[in-house]
Amino acid sequence: MNLVRALVGLAIAAICCGQAATGDEEDFPVQNLYNLKVVPFAELSERYVSRQGDTALNLETVKWEHSESDHFIFHTETGFLVTQLVAAAEWSYAGIKRDLDITQDSFERKCHLYVFLNQEAWRKFVGDGKMDAWTGGWCTGRELFFCSRPHFKFQGQTLPHELTHLVLHRFVKGDIPLWLNEGLAEFEGIRIYRAYLKARQYTIKNISDNLSRDKYIPLKDLTSTVDYPQSKDEVAAFYIESQRLVSFLYYKHGGMTPLMKLVKLQSEGARFDSAWREVYGSTDPDLQAFEDKFIAFLTKEKE
Repeated sequence: MNLVRALVGLAIAAICCGQAATGDEEDFPVQNLYNLKVVPFAELSERYVSRQGDTALNLETVKWEHSESDHFIFHTETGFLVTQLVAAAEWSYAGIKRDLDITQDSFERKCHLYVFLNQEAWRKFVGDGKMDAWTGGWCTGRELFFCSRPHFKFQGQTLPHELTHLVLHRFVKGDIPLWLNEGLAEFEGIRIYRAYLKARQYTIKNISDNLSRDKYIPLKDLTSTVDYPQSKDEVAAFYIESQRLVSFLYYKHGGMTPLMKLVKLQSEGARFDSAWREVYGSTDPDLQAFEDKFIAFLTKEKE
């Protein structure tokens, strides 16, 4: 579940967009849209939804349309153009699996995506679900909920962030710690969106994702937390540091193979310190030496 799309994700989206190197504004080609078909709800291949999904579909102020593709079922508010979302979701889903080295996908059950246009209905839905007011979208199990404009544009990492949660839920068994779940989702959200921009010859402005030393969360605290911080500043620091720790492990400590081994160990119940020793223990004398290097990487300070 992502609680700070409006705080961190949208800020990074604005930084990333930059100026296009070409005048081509097309997001995705609309042909061969992953076997997309628009059908009444009764004709969907899967009609079982969660209690939250049922609540959304029964809102009196929202009129829904329904469609499905290879891996997704879409419930979109009337007036929303679904074709670009289908292509972006399927493309992102495939890219995330590729990045995380997931080669076997035998999942037959599809993910449900609910897309609101009505801001007032969205705010009420968020409030009734006891989510934080600034929530712009979240993933729970195999369902994704978010609010959008009528003509979907792939802007920012909201969609791939939430789809990373879906992929982890599907293919990594066990209980992934909060920092690692959100850190990987932020990391993949940025990577997928960067790949999208690069393929369309967009320039990518610098992403300001360093953290000042006074906002640093000690690794022992970051990797042990089981709930989101309370204040907006603390939430933003938590997301940034989680993403940067995943980036530090990926770019400075061997890439995805050892990182996914860490994910597996932690999801099976290992603490961060013991999982780190097993996977990365040979790279630094001890965890404190590792943390000192990470602080320098995170804050852009000299070690």
